[in-house]
Amino acid sequence: MGHILGAITLVQLPPELLYLILAPLDAYDLVRVRKTCQTLKAMIDNSEMLQYVIDLSYFQMIPMGTSEIDVPPATCRKRLRQHDAAWQRFEYKQKCTLPSMMLGPIFEFLGGVYGSAGEDCIHFTRLPSATDSNDLHCWSHPVDATTSVDFTFCAAQDLLVVVAYSPDPRTHVYDIHLRSLATNEVHPDAAQPILKALDRDIIDREIVQSTGHVNVQIMGNYISMLLWNIVVNEGMVGDYMQMWDWKFENGYQFILWFHNGINDCSFIAEDKFLVLDSRGAVEIYYIADKSKPPQCTAKLSLPSLMNHVSYTEAFTGENIIPGSLLPNSRKSYQPSCSFHPSTNDQLIAIHVSVTGTMDTNTIDFHRYSFFILRSAITELESLFSRTYGQPTLNGPKLLWSTWGPQHTTWFRVQKNEDWQSSLYGFRVVEPINDPSELSREPRQLRIRDFNPHITRNYHTQNKSDWHGRLVEGELTSTISRPFTEPLGSALSYREIVSKELFDVDDTLMDESRILLLKVSRNLYLVPSVYNETVVER
Repeated sequence: MGHILGAITLVQLPPELLYLILAPLDAYDLVRVRKTCQTLKAMIDNSEMLQYVIDLSYFQMIPMGTSEIDVPPATCRKRLRQHDAAWQRFEYKQKCTLPSMMLGPIFEFLGGVYGSAGEDCIHFTRLPSATDSNDLHCWSHPVDATTSVDFTFCAAQDLLVVVAYSPDPRTHVYDIHLRSLATNEVHPDAAQPILKALDRDIIDREIVQSTGHVNVQIMGNYISMLLWNIVVNEGMVGDYMQMWDWKFENGYQFILWFHNGINDCSFIAEDKFLVLDSRGAVEIYYIADKSKPPQCTAKLSLPSLMNHVSYTEAFTGENIIPGSLLPNSRKSYQPSCSFHPSTNDQLIAIHVSVTGTMDTNTIDFHRYSFFILRSAITELESLFSRTYGQPTLNGPKLLWSTWGPQHTTWFRVQKNEDWQSSLYGFRVVEPINDPSELSREPRQLRIRDFNPHITRNYHTQNKSDWHGRLVEGELTSTISRPFTEPLGSALSYREIVSKELFDVDDTLMDESRILLLKVSRNLYLVPSVYNETVVER
């Protein structure tokens, strides 16, 4: 009778084979496996690669850069921690100044590229990263200033989108040109070189007048355009959102008409976006079936207001989905093991203003900003579905008391403060304004980091050389006028204030840079000496 071998347990496998089993696991599974026994704990703790996977999840970052694969895991871990430490200490490696041509009133800062619309050109500058030299890479593309309306771009896809008035407004209102960001030629992946916005054949109405402004966004394969105050032939005025799948000739296209008005719309994922309507509500839309328009999946109420007070404006703060830098053949323009925020979760900012008569007969105006995690939005969709089922036009909304206080943190915006903070990943940066409204003195910058992993473990870390403080979230029952129910202060955050003073009115930010903008009293950017990039480590 043959000898029967005994069963081999997992921990008895050779270390090389055990590593191959653990390597495909994500950070959350590795943390769970680590708790099972001393052998697996030691295996994970002694592996730089597995620790690197856990570190990336902890800091909620993803590695970017063409040479990252050649960098040892131990070096990547060190750079990742240095990257976070530089933000925490407000340390920067270098400063550079934008050229004077980058002073247009319409500008974008996406994927490490700053673009600004001039009189007859759109000027672009690829800003240096911490691994680059101090050189700026600049280029320009001509545009027709008499017809151009708006522009945006996606450096990761080498896509430039330019919105212009249609040459024949009887058929459609706007042309959307799809070009290469690098060459200004027709984009090779575009199914059509020009998309038609508010095409009469699609909306089945004649556009009489377009009196409002427009906003165009790129989200992966989708291009969306929000159009305000559109007058149609029946005399009705409404706001429209139109969206295209720009890579497929017969791809996805739809138009949503908001007859009650819309304040803003912003994507939080490639298949999901938020709509802020004009009546103080947040609506969540989901693209579930590309043969149909997006479906509203939930409606959320904002906090209720006193009598004679109403929401007058609401908009979202853009949190850019990270992408690679502009493709370039020169290796000096490629980052080495840089880090971008993970798309698994992110911070969402919503800015609102309220107007009305409060304590006196005079009309008061107040502004607020509040923040919520995208992961909470997903939870609220499920809660709405369980509570009310499918949303309807005039159906119920999820009450603020049900979702707001436990998922958001609010800030009152002072009269002389910038309303819209710069937002990227989980970080928010803004200048701290002097109480004097007319003060033009240099000021400190403040960074708030809402990464829940960092705030949750803040007290366990060595903070001997750290700056700033932890502001812990809490539920509150305090009611502040003009609201009639408590606002939210549930999200914890790490706050850092710079020791250095900066001559700045506005800020823009990405994964490793802060762009400082100085604005003159007529709201145009002033000479380039004030427009600097602070490059973090």
